[in-house]
Amino acid sequence: MKYSVKILVIAAVVAMAVQGCSDKDGKYKYQDSSLPVEKRVEDLLGKMSVEEKVDQISAQLLFPDEWDKRNYAKGHVRNPGHFLPDAGRNADPKSAAEVINEDTRLSIEANRWGIPVLQHGEALHGAQSCYATCFPNSIGMAATFDDDLYYRVGQVVAEELRAVGVRQVYAPVVNITRDQRWGRTQESYGEDVLMNSVMGVAYTKALEEGGVVASPKHFVDNYGEGGHDSFASTTSWRVLREVYLEPFRACVQEGGARGIMASYNSVDGKPSSCNSYLLKDILKDEWGFKGIVVSDYGGVEGVCGGHKMAETNDDALALCLENGLDLQLAGTSEGLFDLVKEGKISRKTLDEAVRRVLRIKFELGLFEEPLVDPDKAAEIVRSQKNRQVAYEAASKAVTLLKNDGILPLKPGSVKRIGVYGPAADIVNLGDYSGPRQGWKGDGVTPLQGLKEAFKGTADVILNKPGQEVASLARTCDVLFFFPAITEDEGADRSSFKFPSAHVKPQSGESHAVIIDDTKLTTIDIDQEKMVRDLIATGKPVVVVLHNGSVIDITDWVDGTAAVLDAWYSGEQGGAALADIITGKKCPGGRLPVSWAKSIGQNPMYYSIKPSGRGYGYVENDGKPLYPFGYGLSYTTFSYSDFQIPETLGKDESLKVAVKVTNTGEVEGDEVVQVYSRDELASVARPMKELVAFKRVTLKPGESKTVEIDIPYRRFSMWDENLVQRVEEGWFEVWFGRDSDDRIEGGRVYVKGGNI
Repeated sequence: MKYSVKILVIAAVVAMAVQGCSDKDGKYKYQDSSLPVEKRVEDLLGKMSVEEKVDQISAQLLFPDEWDKRNYAKGHVRNPGHFLPDAGRNADPKSAAEVINEDTRLSIEANRWGIPVLQHGEALHGAQSCYATCFPNSIGMAATFDDDLYYRVGQVVAEELRAVGVRQVYAPVVNITRDQRWGRTQESYGEDVLMNSVMGVAYTKALEEGGVVASPKHFVDNYGEGGHDSFASTTSWRVLREVYLEPFRACVQEGGARGIMASYNSVDGKPSSCNSYLLKDILKDEWGFKGIVVSDYGGVEGVCGGHKMAETNDDALALCLENGLDLQLAGTSEGLFDLVKEGKISRKTLDEAVRRVLRIKFELGLFEEPLVDPDKAAEIVRSQKNRQVAYEAASKAVTLLKNDGILPLKPGSVKRIGVYGPAADIVNLGDYSGPRQGWKGDGVTPLQGLKEAFKGTADVILNKPGQEVASLARTCDVLFFFPAITEDEGADRSSFKFPSAHVKPQSGESHAVIIDDTKLTTIDIDQEKMVRDLIATGKPVVVVLHNGSVIDITDWVDGTAAVLDAWYSGEQGGAALADIITGKKCPGGRLPVSWAKSIGQNPMYYSIKPSGRGYGYVENDGKPLYPFGYGLSYTTFSYSDFQIPETLGKDESLKVAVKVTNTGEVEGDEVVQVYSRDELASVARPMKELVAFKRVTLKPGESKTVEIDIPYRRFSMWDENLVQRVEEGWFEVWFGRDSDDRIEGGRVYVKGGNI
């Protein structure tokens, strides 16, 4: 059946479902797309039974062997295209679109009002399907310091999601990471409040403008002491306000997010899924959030089984819905109707949750266009245009940490290149990179990238497993080492050293359902010994890291010729990395984290508050090996003509500018960073905070005046009564290349005012 014919069939089904009970014009108001959404919502809501309302705030997640249990009346479903590989079926875009279409068609037929299902999924760094374009993981995108690029990445992701029929995703992750023992650091944008806010807004806005509901997660403070995932938050309300809540606020108020996913953990003694102060007082009332709040998978059951705050899962569900949750995501509780009937969940609560769900479905246009064109999906998903954006993102993410001059390594300058390490010949994607059976695209590995780059000029040889390091090394001009680490959801770390054996992720509580099933790299060598053995050969060694968080490199970094951090660089990472190594591209990535010397320095972040004692340890000075915002280049830049106004009024932005000149011999990118400090405040404030950044590309000898508008609210603070406002007074403002660098600055007098 052709796509257009299917649409007509669905329209006929809906018409028959409501025939004989429609308004005098032959259709209900909710079916009239010319009416305001709110009128359509109220019309449909007033016609629905309690059972039908319950279905709209219920969701399913079914694996292929459970598909016969699908209740098509339920209003949300984990899109079946995600699980096609588990069923042994082809999961190309056309097949995914077809199976999602069929599920949607059956959902419309399953209720008398023709309400379509909302197909949801994941999209941390690309639409999570077999063949979707896979971009660098979030930490790599943060390393680009380029929110305009990230917005374009989000546009591609939204286009590919919508092409197959997925209209809500649980992304972005805006949990600020200040303890990198957390295995999900790779999913974040690092340690900085502004970085998480700006990047979160860019991705959220792109998704929402592309017709996909973004659902920032995990609300809020998703890891606890020791970097443990989903541990109880011991963070004060002051720090929650100053740090961890701000990116969520930005995503809602500036990015237009219509979804929020509550975290597993408790905050101030209450699990987030039933935390009225978080979900009602802050999110819905204070921020004006009009979308839907979903639990994490199994989060409602966790209120009972994990947190022990309810005797049964049904009791937990009632507690959550009455305290601000709108939708139980793929839960096991089937007692929702009885809870409403018994008064444990009020009709008012039910109606408000359903109202939020229906509003989104009308806004998305699902009633008018519930299906997609599978043939068009095949043209859109992972097109050459989209893969080019993935290449650009991967190349801009690469961060040069050390270089003694060996890089760039021009073709023709060497004859033999030795390649070592477990990450050398795999596509380094990171977690949440495809459906449960893994990403199936034809990505480029580092080895493939190097072989292509040096084709005809040098032999690129992979060291075989078990082969003595020196036997290959002695015949080579330069050696590349590609180590790997073990980190993931459920794989927090207690060591920053390279693992020398495969480490299994820890299983979560029974309520924590891990959807991503990315296979971790098997590591069967002593990587610390290998890098030292490579250095001992006397040949220049270039180490290329693929990671989502800090690695302790202090034991061997001094012996290397260069160190590059490629992060988890996505499907085009190997090609982008080769172009960086050979000088076709100039590295311009910057660290979105403070690079600790050892794990004992964690938690570590640059925006600390003043100490009454000091900042060091017995073993070291407490400073990072590399500061936040750090990154080297193949060229050099100079700064001049600094412009920093002396005053800033309320409802204005601070307009700063600086002239940047490329004083080197190759084209390159510089990241202009602006920091500030409140000189005198009524509460303790950070010693420095990033308030703006901008990435600029300059040809050799080229100069450009970089102008940046810094919003007034970036000078705000939370006072002793936890009221957000700007206290009138002087602020230091300065330009720097990283958080420890101060090129030039000035003082700005900022007028006071409420936010």
